[in-house]
Amino acid sequence: MILRAVPLKDATATALTSCGVGTIYDVGAIEPGLKMYAGLHILSSSTGALKVRLQVSSSSGGGGLIDRFAFTCSAARTAEWLTPLTTGTTTSTFQRFWRAIWEMTTSGESYKFLPFMGIQ
Repeated sequence: MILRAVPLKDATATALTSCGVGTIYDVGAIEPGLKMYAGLHILSSSTGALKVRLQVSSSSGGGGLIDRFAFTCSAARTAEWLTPLTTGTTTSTFQRFWRAIWEMTTSGESYKFLPFMGIQ
């Protein structure tokens, strides 16, 4: 059972037309025995392809961001659910601050999508 879900970029109503970096969210500490999941729904697409990654930092300012989840680069509507991180890899404050980053492979693209974190 998912205890909580945190959308990291809600581009479901208005399509995005350029590469970008989302807001950093504090998803909270992960208690022992819990897992962090990442999901992505691409609701509409145009030409080219969309690549979405979820990054993590030890600070709310985003210093030292590293990729923790990378979704398959997709040129069509799709959904993806990635292998979870367990508390063995998420027990420090290193894992609290998350954001989405998205890249489009060609100019003139338009995507509606929703990347999110789930905690179980």
